[in-house]
Amino acid sequence: MTAAFSLLRLLTQDRHEGSIVWLCNIGAEQYWHPQSRGIPDREEDRIVNRIEEMNVLLCRPQDVLILREQPDPAYLAELRRIGFDTPTIVTVSEPDYQTPISELVLKDESLLQRLREHAQEHDQVYFMPYAVTKLEEAIAQRCGMALIGPSSETAAIVNDKILNRRMAEELQFPVSPGIISDSLEELKDQYPKLKGASGKMILKEPYAASGKGLYIIESDEQCSALFARLTRLASRRTHKHPWMLEQWVEKLADINVQLFVHADGAVDVFSIKRQILNGTVYIGSQMPADLAPDVTESFHTYGKAIGRYLHKLGYHGVAGIDSMISNDGVVIPIIEVNGRFTLSTYLSFIPYVLGDKKMFTRYFRVLTNEPVFYADLCKQLETEQLLYQPETGKGVILYTSGTLPNVSINEDNRYMGRVFALIAADEWDEVEQLSTKLEQSIQQLTDRMATPI
Repeated sequence: MTAAFSLLRLLTQDRHEGSIVWLCNIGAEQYWHPQSRGIPDREEDRIVNRIEEMNVLLCRPQDVLILREQPDPAYLAELRRIGFDTPTIVTVSEPDYQTPISELVLKDESLLQRLREHAQEHDQVYFMPYAVTKLEEAIAQRCGMALIGPSSETAAIVNDKILNRRMAEELQFPVSPGIISDSLEELKDQYPKLKGASGKMILKEPYAASGKGLYIIESDEQCSALFARLTRLASRRTHKHPWMLEQWVEKLADINVQLFVHADGAVDVFSIKRQILNGTVYIGSQMPADLAPDVTESFHTYGKAIGRYLHKLGYHGVAGIDSMISNDGVVIPIIEVNGRFTLSTYLSFIPYVLGDKKMFTRYFRVLTNEPVFYADLCKQLETEQLLYQPETGKGVILYTSGTLPNVSINEDNRYMGRVFALIAADEWDEVEQLSTKLEQSIQQLTDRMATPI
């Protein structure tokens, strides 16, 4: 009898079992809760969509990864040198960097046929996208693959910041002081009562993602201006939605908990990381989170309770929970529930490759006036004795190639991109030293610009 799907089991002890077809369909929120995007940033869209290469970090040899284009061969060779497996990589026939990848897959009959044949040739083929919308449901159905994740309707419900707060209250978890209301006027009236000693608040839309739809308020004047602007915008909308105003909590740490909720309701907490944020935007992770054992155990307990609650809603699959520890040591288990993969998910199983190491991931936005290619940047790090060496178990791993600045912006000899790096060593002080040297190395790229960024 075939065992039920378990992400933790298949990516660790039973890596030979079954075949997973992976798809990194970042941007699912636009299907769950369509909103006006404003003016598109075509270059930023290109970079974000090439983050899909991170998915290689989870893959096994018998897996299939759907991408927009083939990665730089030097990138795949470097991952294999370090000890990662690489899958069969298939690409859409007509890639572009603005159209969501699932739409491109559904238009590509040749690729769909290849996926159907893969499903027919293997006993257990699972389809595991970053997030589930009706598009991924259609891909799974047309190709005969078992979709791992919730229904698109359930995913849309779970990815709601208002529901997330109500979930925390129902579970009797600590929450920051706040209020939910359909009325911006009421929230504005409540601001003086809620703002606390610091006067700092955060206003959240229900479907905020990647720092968007989150508004930090630090003064009465800023509050008045923000609510006036949002009231004008709301008057133009055809539908209203609730808002959430919360007191800003000064914190010791941001924590991310990764869960896998099984179809039968069992819950695996498979990763706990300390997140490094720039304001409300994620920039990196510390693995393992440098926390006291009892605090780590509390996150396991909270994670399992959240997973069981999600299962009662009909949810199963991967979920990423953003939590925090306040300055006075109080764990606030739910800041946000992401009913999908997060960028942190793709990093969660690296310890099974590198072993018991201290790891820190980070990324850099870079703008240069000449292209930067993966092999050249690795060579630069190697020359500076920063590149990861399996023999010593320490150094820097560049874990994407497609996001590097090697596509010209408007053909004007300016190249914008992001460098995603993982730093590994035996001790945190070594990680910190390597991180400082890495910053200096990356600065050399931006120093090539004639004008400052």
